[in-house]
Amino acid sequence: MLKINELKWYVGIPLSISTSMMLLIAFPPYNLNILGFIALIPIYFIAYTQNLKRTFLYGLLSSFLFYCLYLFWMNAYLAIVGVSFVTVVYGGYFLISLLITNIVSKAFPKYRAFLTPFIYLSIEYIKSFRFLGFTFGSIGYTQHNFPIFIQIADIGGEPLVAFIIVLFNASLAHIIAQAVMGEIPGKLPTIMINRARTGKIKHQVFENPKWRRFLNFKTIPLITAVLLMCFSFIYGNFQLNRPIPKTPKLKLALIQGLSSPRTKWKDEKWKTLERLMKLTHEAYSEDPDIDLFVWTETAIRTSLRPNFIYGTPYHMRIKYLVKNLKTYFVIGSPDNYLASNRENPNPESLEAIYPTKESEEIWTNSAYFLNTDGEIIGKYDKIKLTPFGEHFPLGKYIPFLQKILDKFTDSAGFTPGNEYTVFHHNPLSFSVVICWEGTYGYFIRKFIKNGADFIINISNDMWTKSRAGHYEHFTITKFRAIENRIWYARAGNDGVTAIINPYGIVVKELPIQKAGYLIGEVGPRARETFYTKHGDILPILSVIIMSIGLFSSIYLLVQTEKLQNKKGR
Repeated sequence: MLKINELKWYVGIPLSISTSMMLLIAFPPYNLNILGFIALIPIYFIAYTQNLKRTFLYGLLSSFLFYCLYLFWMNAYLAIVGVSFVTVVYGGYFLISLLITNIVSKAFPKYRAFLTPFIYLSIEYIKSFRFLGFTFGSIGYTQHNFPIFIQIADIGGEPLVAFIIVLFNASLAHIIAQAVMGEIPGKLPTIMINRARTGKIKHQVFENPKWRRFLNFKTIPLITAVLLMCFSFIYGNFQLNRPIPKTPKLKLALIQGLSSPRTKWKDEKWKTLERLMKLTHEAYSEDPDIDLFVWTETAIRTSLRPNFIYGTPYHMRIKYLVKNLKTYFVIGSPDNYLASNRENPNPESLEAIYPTKESEEIWTNSAYFLNTDGEIIGKYDKIKLTPFGEHFPLGKYIPFLQKILDKFTDSAGFTPGNEYTVFHHNPLSFSVVICWEGTYGYFIRKFIKNGADFIINISNDMWTKSRAGHYEHFTITKFRAIENRIWYARAGNDGVTAIINPYGIVVKELPIQKAGYLIGEVGPRARETFYTKHGDILPILSVIIMSIGLFSSIYLLVQTEKLQNKKGR
């Protein structure tokens, strides 16, 4: 095996920390996106040159430090216990990618720069699924304010952007590793097993002719990365100069109502309703031709559907407002059912709506679509619930842990929906997604495939109490617009409320943490994209390549170790 020089701790620790800090500053709210192209070089240099133990220790420091600082705002509802948990979980994913990179780079040193982005994408893709699924922190999102570069997301989604960035980082780390560790330019040793005759390890040396000295295994990855970046710029320039269809269109009014999740609803509800109604009337006075008003996630924190039927004074005021303005509304509010009637609830039966204490009750985080008569004509139940904030799937099996979470967090027992709903509002169709659902590319794609022309994202990030939390969440959604070439309207309880065009460019935006409204127009899909049609081909391919590379590497390294031991005896 290749002899590895060990880094001194006073070199390894600063390298690890430098990756964490450059990554942090590359993301919102700092937005120094250029650092994304060099942030991973120090940690990949370590992964390429150090043994597995040292890669683990330095990778542990780098990944945990980054996620601890990047997700500090989760302390607002998860407390210290929760922040420690998410740091370990999501930092652990990145650490695993570094360990796999270390193993593969030892077996296939020539190809490590090419294999590294596949490993990175594989782990990020796996990280985005199941009940702890999370897309925050993927390096492609650092480029949200670099529109000419990220237009290729309509081909391969954000993962394609991340692939190019990681390849560039890995290529430079690959070159630096060879230079620093004393490898001869133009010659690269590789571990090979001669099993046919001698059973000994051979070190094959590749001699490059002078005219090909520049095009060797040291520089080809970097050249490839640069060519991909050039293609991105050319493609981006072409896309940004293509016209966006102007008709048909709908005029939206997004209401940023500041409904505080920190106060008791009984104390807050009338003040919140008055504020929502006042802002709605102001928007209508400014432009009576509004086609759709949008109130944010949990703008109303009591179930809208049963209370509309029951006719409470509070909910009748909302119904009266809708009928008075003669305009369609989208309103975020929970819904509840009897468990036995979850599939086919009878809206006329109050017994089905208001369970007794002995009945099992199911709650959903929902978005209601109301017509001009104040009638509910459609509803979407949130499918991808926020872990610990809206559900804890293991609570039934680990009740003591559920009690701890209930004590330290605002965890609620919501049940996920199961239908990718599309609402029809002549002349366009749209879907509503709730909060973090907008951060999953493969998820939004399903609504577009179902026929949605544009997306409305209602959200409530007020609990984060930080600018970082708001903008880390918001900027991710720009990629959803590009990936599907759609208009993306986002209504945030205290921000970020904005309208994004099919190029991922923010057309209008409200200041965060202030009550207000935003009036803007949205239109049809600009065009069908390769990503909408085919989905996450690149991440799936990456998982296959990583799996083959990892198992092959383990086999080669084990066989090499056996031969070395045999030779030693």
